[in-house]
Amino acid sequence: MTQHGFARDLRFNWLERGAGSCKLVLADSAETRSRFPFAFRLTVTYVLSKTGLDFSIEVANTGEEILPAPIGVHPAFNWPLLAALSKESYRLTFSNQERAPIRRLKDGLLRLAPESTPIVGKVLALSERLFDDDAVILDQPASRSVQYVADYGPSVEVSWNGFRELGIWSKVGGAPFLYIEPWYGSRALRSLTTNSTASRA
Repeated sequence: MTQHGFARDLRFNWLERGAGSCKLVLADSAETRSRFPFAFRLTVTYVLSKTGLDFSIEVANTGEEILPAPIGVHPAFNWPLLAALSKESYRLTFSNQERAPIRRLKDGLLRLAPESTPIVGKVLALSERLFDDDAVILDQPASRSVQYVADYGPSVEVSWNGFRELGIWSKVGGAPFLYIEPWYGSRALRSLTTNSTASRA
């Protein structure tokens, strides 16, 4: 598969459409099976409210064999949120203390050894240099939400349920965006590689 998988490149079908919500579905086909030889149904739901956007994913195994199904979301936010502020004015504040080591990437793959966390207590200071070694990956986060904030101006809160990892990323060398990405899969795939086992989705 290509980086970030195949679903993002394909057209989903409408299941429901409303003024403030929609539901879409993608099922396996000859095209998906050429890259991912498993039967599945992927349903995504968006619900817009006055206070935010809820996004949910459901992966169903429609076949008879084990379905390895790593999945994640890739939301990006302006960085900085206010043009008058520097990037270094921003931080991520987690809902809980984050003491566990982080993971980093090399050539698109997880490095074997974890690294000490740059998070101090609940706070990760943001700077372009933070991403010199690519994404900051929390593969055992204690938190289920994080606030992207500066000392003044608007802020964004991202919360998640059912995802086991969190990736934080911006382009090496600088870019006007910050990704806060809940994931499900890197631990599962490491276990699959090590133990040759996986659970049915």
